[in-house]
Amino acid sequence: MKKRYIWLAASGLALVLVIIAAGMAYTAHFAGAVDQSQSHVAAGAITVTATAIPSTGLQTFKIVPAQTTASYSVYENLIFQNKPNNDAVGTTHSVQGSFKIRTGTSPLVASMNITVDLRTLQTDSTMRDNYVRRNALQTGTYPYATFVSVSTQGLPASYSDGQTVHFQLTGNLTMHGKTNKEVFDVQGKVVGNTITGTATSTIYMTDFGIQPPNLANIAIAQNKVVITITFTAKEG
Repeated sequence: MKKRYIWLAASGLALVLVIIAAGMAYTAHFAGAVDQSQSHVAAGAITVTATAIPSTGLQTFKIVPAQTTASYSVYENLIFQNKPNNDAVGTTHSVQGSFKIRTGTSPLVASMNITVDLRTLQTDSTMRDNYVRRNALQTGTYPYATFVSVSTQGLPASYSDGQTVHFQLTGNLTMHGKTNKEVFDVQGKVVGNTITGTATSTIYMTDFGIQPPNLANIAIAQNKVVITITFTAKEG
């Protein structure tokens, strides 16, 4: 009988070791699926070298927060939720800003200044949001992200009301106490006194001194982040 108990105990211990080993292998496999080592050299701030912005002939447009959404999307692995290929998406309507445009011949987009309140970003998980605010973005110290445009590339030779245009907007993005040159891919159109469009850019957390979240190797985020602003702006 004693030998039987010893055999059962040994069998139970072996089973526990197998389960632990399997769990470790599972964690290592899916943790490796997210590359947090994506290296990227921060561009640093860009200085204004373009021709001075005209003082006349421009219309000023202001962002309408209720009709504007700023968002981020980052690839993550939630290992013990069995979600090894998950996109975490955070959004907010807390977007303020303005810019100037000129339509007709030689169209121009200038003086864009956008501010996003990072404290208000929300995903589908309150736990994730709290962790990102406290440990990644540190919004208690750095509550806002700002973008100030410097130049545009790819605007057409002329612009007519209602025409959809696609161009690149280069400027300085400031976040987490650091400023870097970033380029947004913009698509939009003007209809009367309203502009609607989308601006998208890919950034790297480490460029801004932010460490990609890694919670005990069971919730791991990639370094690369896609940020998008879907906006409505009205003249005024």
